Amino acid sequence: MAFMAVSEIREPIGTKHSDASPGYLLVMTATIIPAADAGVRRADPRVRLEDYKQALRFWLNYEHPCADQILFLENSGADLEELQVIAREENPRHKPVEMLSIPGNQIPQGSNYGYTEMQLLDDGLAQSQLRHQTTHMVKVTGRLTFPALGRALDRISKPFELLVDCRKLGFPRRGFDANTQLFVCSHSFYDRVLRDSKREMNATDVRLLEHLIYRKIAAFKGQPGMHLRFPCNVEPVGHSGFKSRSYNTIGASFTRTLRATLRVIVPNYWF
Repeated sequence: MAFMAVSEIREPIGTKHSDASPGYLLVMTATIIPAADAGVRRADPRVRLEDYKQALRFWLNYEHPCADQILFLENSGADLEELQVIAREENPRHKPVEMLSIPGNQIPQGSNYGYTEMQLLDDGLAQSQLRHQTTHMVKVTGRLTFPALGRALDRISKPFELLVDCRKLGFPRRGFDANTQLFVCSHSFYDRVLRDSKREMNATDVRLLEHLIYRKIAAFKGQPGMHLRFPCNVEPVGHSGFKSRSYNTIGASFTRTLRATLRVIVPNYWF
């Protein structure tokens, strides 16, 4: 099932493009009805739908070019009519919005939600019309918003291929991973490096999507156009799917402050 809120693809209000500036496609990944073995506490489809509706409204009103065109991908076969109405009737900047229902939210044995997340991206991007009008994708977990995203993108040099926030894992975990709630990459980088990478997931050393993405991109650290650390904090607004806990807790606020300080004092230190 496909839906395009703006039948004629055109530049949204206020958009200005140059040869040096990327053309962004904001990709919202969604699972309104989680699989039984997904292991999420925020599992009520009605609650999750409301999360997606609030996030869609946010991005429709977001002024930065990173959200000029929106692709909404959903993999549980849920009814998208309420979201389609929002895209049609609550779209003050006349942004093109494409919604695709992509079957496939069953998690293979020995894997986790990350497999279906990458499957959704692989299949959804291949079917998208808007992708052909853009150069870069901004992948966001569809229930969340990231108000500081535009500020981070404005602070990195152009052109670029990848922007993702990698971090050192806290005790008792070891090593590093990549924050997969939000990352930005060129379409060519995705096709070259990340497409079909879900096949590398397993039940041992690459069980989580965060580990998989880090493994795929770690070798690019320090290369031109490859940013493995955000230039500023870009924190999520919303609720965790696993714990159904708001990201705006006292503990989260302390961590945000510490990370923001470390980015200034020791910008090359991953935390």
